[in-house]
Amino acid sequence: MASLTIKESEILLKIFKDFSKAYNANSISKEVNISARGALKILKNLEKEHLVISRKLGKATFYKINLEDIYVRKIIETLLIKESRDKAQRWIDEFKEVFKDAEAIIIFGSIIKNPQHANDIDIILVYERKNHKNISGFIYSKNKVLLKKIHEIPQTIDDLKENLKKNPAIIDAIKTGYVLHGQDKIIEAMKNVTII
Repeated sequence: MASLTIKESEILLKIFKDFSKAYNANSISKEVNISARGALKILKNLEKEHLVISRKLGKATFYKINLEDIYVRKIIETLLIKESRDKAQRWIDEFKEVFKDAEAIIIFGSIIKNPQHANDIDIILVYERKNHKNISGFIYSKNKVLLKKIHEIPQTIDDLKENLKKNPAIIDAIKTGYVLHGQDKIIEAMKNVTII
């Protein structure tokens, strides 16, 4: 496949991150500000390249990311990395010291939407229980120097998989946040929770 266009990348990332919603050409067109015809053309091309899978429901065709394909998972991983580098590099730098102990880190909430008015720094930290002491020490030391305190939501990878099925706060964090670290782990956790 040739490199993705900006709109193809935007559509893939939107469908992946907003996994609790079913998207067809009409609904995705509104999300990425293109015509329904343009969205359909892109979706058909993405399907031809096996990046998305379609399913007919009535007269509408809905699309989801083909997460069974390793190539597609790597593309999504790359898109997530680019998104966090473009929109949250400051936070990657702030948390990189703890990457060795965390399987994944997602920043979300008001700190990325409206930093000046944010009361705290919301993050999901996915890690093995054996790393709890190191992660807690990191959070404690950061909270002594940061102007806004870190509000962490600790998760094991199994907790995350369960919460992706039913916890609106976690689902919204994936939808609106940025994956600072462990993009591959997030993709793996989401493989079996996408709808359609």
